Amino acid sequence: MRRQLRSFSVAGAVAALIAVGGLAVSAAGCQGCQGKGGGLSKEDLELAPKETERVFSASFARMRNTGVWRKLLDFRDGDPSIKKDYDDFVQRCALDPAKQIDSLFLAFPGVVDDKAEFLVILRGTFDEKKLVACATEQARKDNADITSTQVNGKTVYQNTRSGGAYGTFLDSKTVILGGKEWVTKAIDLAAGKKEAGPTAKENAELMALVKRVKTSDAIWGVGTVSETTRQGLSMDPQLSVASTMKAVLGSMDFSTGLVAHFAFDLAGQAEADQLSQKVTQQLADARKHPQFMMAGMGQFLDKVKIEAKGPTFFVTIDFTQAQVDDLVSRLRGLLQSVKGQIGSQLGIGGGGGGGEPVAVPPPTETAPPPSPAPESPAPAGKLQLKPPSLGDSNSK
Repeated sequence: MRRQLRSFSVAGAVAALIAVGGLAVSAAGCQGCQGKGGGLSKEDLELAPKETERVFSASFARMRNTGVWRKLLDFRDGDPSIKKDYDDFVQRCALDPAKQIDSLFLAFPGVVDDKAEFLVILRGTFDEKKLVACATEQARKDNADITSTQVNGKTVYQNTRSGGAYGTFLDSKTVILGGKEWVTKAIDLAAGKKEAGPTAKENAELMALVKRVKTSDAIWGVGTVSETTRQGLSMDPQLSVASTMKAVLGSMDFSTGLVAHFAFDLAGQAEADQLSQKVTQQLADARKHPQFMMAGMGQFLDKVKIEAKGPTFFVTIDFTQAQVDDLVSRLRGLLQSVKGQIGSQLGIGGGGGGGEPVAVPPPTETAPPPSPAPESPAPAGKLQLKPPSLGDSNSK
């Protein structure tokens, strides 16, 4: 898990959180974190150390009762095995994540070293005794154990097989997970101890990025891009145009469908213009691809806006709920179709024509003539909208 946490990127983290149902409340103005129901009076950013250079947040509270949320619940309940595992977890651990977890906040340092420091703040309603008992039971099944120690009046737990990951309950509504040093600092910062040092809110560079992102959206994140990542981009012909990227910020909201805003800071206006032109051309090429058109996916690219202003490259996506529903249906059909094709090639599953064909919603565009077929690569290989990983060392 630590390795996954290190490799933080806006797009990757967003995708992961959407897959499990989204999490968290806005950290920069977290109204749900202001001592509600006896919880902490400090914001999440006030519990993270000044060394924090990348943060990510999402919101159950804002996502609940949206179309996207309902689809996630339908996905969970639509698969009997997933539903059973979920219900068993709720029963064993006295925790229903979809109902009881209100927030998750992730914080990462600029330099990732052997200390593997990071911080996760979960807010909601937690039963410490039952959760520790549940974790202990699972640890013993894995031939491990849960150890505990006292740190400034709080019990800090560790799975003997988890390496450098520690956890504590600040109160019945706040759980802290992370590296030993940052968990200890969070405990001290929550208690208002001056010796804990400055907080992330005193990191001027980080807060300048936070002020530029929509922290009221359901999901948001900001972070600097490391020199190592820039060097990697420079060696990729498709991504070298983004090799001067300095920072990434973005947010997503689902109250009316899907509205997303991403911004990428580059060295200057020329670099931002060049990246804008590159991505615009890639979108145009993808839209003309026969497979893309036959699946009716081109219409969704019309809702993607690309522009450059000064040294910053912007991507904006705006889908209605009907378009989100349509997109999900088409993607599900495409994934099932690809899975069937792979199974057929490997001689497993429903290969060789056995099994029902997967229905993909009819396209709304006219497919190109059958010949000659363009030789452009598949859109997945052309379209490079994913921000780079922000988890490398030597970040500046």
